[in-house]
Amino acid sequence: MLRSRIIPFLLIDKNTDTVKTIKFSNRNYVGDILNNIRIFNEKEVDEIVVLDIDISNLNYEPNYEIISKIASVCRMPLTYGGGIKNISVAKKIINLGVEKICINSAAIKNINFLKLISNEIGSQSLSVCINVRKEGNKYSIFSNKLEFVNIDLIDYITDLQLNGVGEIIFNLIDDDGSLNGYNFSFLETINDYINVPSIILGGCSNYENIKLLFRKFPKFASGCSSVFIYKGKFKAVLINYPSKNQKEYILNG
Repeated sequence: MLRSRIIPFLLIDKNTDTVKTIKFSNRNYVGDILNNIRIFNEKEVDEIVVLDIDISNLNYEPNYEIISKIASVCRMPLTYGGGIKNISVAKKIINLGVEKICINSAAIKNINFLKLISNEIGSQSLSVCINVRKEGNKYSIFSNKLEFVNIDLIDYITDLQLNGVGEIIFNLIDDDGSLNGYNFSFLETINDYINVPSIILGGCSNYENIKLLFRKFPKFASGCSSVFIYKGKFKAVLINYPSKNQKEYILNG
């Protein structure tokens, strides 16, 4: 059985500031990325994901300097995503001390690219993020620019797993920043097609919500952003994470 994971997601922009979004827009500055990483170190988190949400849209290469700085201060398994378009970039990021790379746009454009990367760095170091939104009665794939991608979601999940992907992140656009709870209806739709470790991101409301996720869908890890960044109804920026006792309750209570 897969180990249950509770994973903070941090978004950085073109200025390398940490930001939080709502439905992929309405950005709010939430601190210096290196300071935020250091705070999560103290919280002893399971692992952490850092996504550059501007770099691919700007068609730039990743900011290797900030990735190197993040990796140097990070004391937990680190995944980085953003601007990874070829094998040399992927290997360079791994060599900076990042455990996993996360790919989005490049996988949509050429799924065969994934097998090439998997052969180079190992499937355990390759994650793909899928942006998902409900359109009518079905769930569809969208780009980071919120453009519809004409690929069937279930077919894409199957193809990813056949092409060496070691992990899939499902990023639910309409639940991003909502704090309304995970979309369990979506998970019911895809659950039977998942054969690799996967993460649900978007909507996490509280620790009880994480506990319910693990009970109902043990294949999935808990990806969280707002719930670990904000505190209280006025959303004051305060980095938090379950204590050992809270985590024990979530996992076993």
